[in-house]
Amino acid sequence: MFEKVQKLFDENSVKNCHFIYLKKNGNEFESNSISLGKSHWNNNQDLNGDYIFRLMSMSKPITALAAMQLVEKGKLNLDSPVEEVLPEIKEIPVLNADSKLVKQSKSITLRHLMSHTSGFAYNSLMMITSKKIKDLSISMKILLFLKGIITYIYPFSKGPRLFEAGTDFKYGTGLGFVGMMIEKVTGQSLEEYCKENIFNPLDMKNTFFTIPREKRDKIVPLGIRQGKKSKVIRKMPFKGQPYLRFWRKSYYGGTEIFSSPNDYANFVKCLMNKGSYNNKQIISESSFNEMIKPGKFDQMFERDDNYNFIMGENGRLKNKMNRYGLGLTISFDPNDSRPVGSIAHGGAACTFFSFNLEKQKGALIFSNFYPYNDKEWHEMVVAFENEIYV
Repeated sequence: MFEKVQKLFDENSVKNCHFIYLKKNGNEFESNSISLGKSHWNNNQDLNGDYIFRLMSMSKPITALAAMQLVEKGKLNLDSPVEEVLPEIKEIPVLNADSKLVKQSKSITLRHLMSHTSGFAYNSLMMITSKKIKDLSISMKILLFLKGIITYIYPFSKGPRLFEAGTDFKYGTGLGFVGMMIEKVTGQSLEEYCKENIFNPLDMKNTFFTIPREKRDKIVPLGIRQGKKSKVIRKMPFKGQPYLRFWRKSYYGGTEIFSSPNDYANFVKCLMNKGSYNNKQIISESSFNEMIKPGKFDQMFERDDNYNFIMGENGRLKNKMNRYGLGLTISFDPNDSRPVGSIAHGGAACTFFSFNLEKQKGALIFSNFYPYNDKEWHEMVVAFENEIYV
């Protein structure tokens, strides 16, 4: 099964990668995996499925599932104004067609945040993914920075929002605000809530927002390719996330979770079971079905066409035929390496999973380097999915 990805790995410059194949047989799962490379690149310890990776945006499905639990309990509502829980959100301005900041004319809902239709983009100076923001005048960018709207390394986007809620799609920071809503209505930190209601029930023993000291040597390095055509991937000089959080009270539900491939496979099994795991109902089947309803907007709205050192380039996994549900992507390209109707999500540091309910199969691919959608890494994703979904 793994011969093709092994051959590609032997020939490319990716430092390490872990693959998991899942096959559902009734109530049981068959699982096969392979680890390629060393845990810390040039050490003597082989990688395995219990090493800890930065999930980045593969945190979003977990936060979305947590929110759906609270919708079931009546503590959150998909279609009520978010400002009922987070009053400050209505003060975040919208950047209109004339590049002027205006007040919202329509309230954002939890559904908008979870489906990336709220207008929030990634607008920090560390990663601006909006052409509209990039094309603003220097004076306007300075004004936004001075107002604290565009920040340097603060992951919660303070705006400006790019459009009114529900009028288009822009992949961004909405799930971060969802995490803040979870904290507000439960009185717990997002980490405490997820540990109690998701991580522990799913036997995810190596999954954290904050890595315990005794687990830090299990974190794989984070790398970055030196350029679009470079064969050099260098280690980045830190063990944690590529931004600071020591002054923040809230955890960021969009990217801040660490997990191991074996742990995340349990989360995917829960999704493949439509919300249950080992006879425990984590969310209802109707809530799961709500999460996988495809939205009406393509995912490539206003994507910057230039190569980005974090987000890579357009194409490959960035496919305008796909649609976003609530924290999950639904595939619709018949020429893709996974069948139409498959559910998937990726993370910026080259993590990815997909599963297909009809074929009852799933795939997980874990590396940890930038950019997302890397060509050599994506070739392995395609080879692996082609192999298992045949």
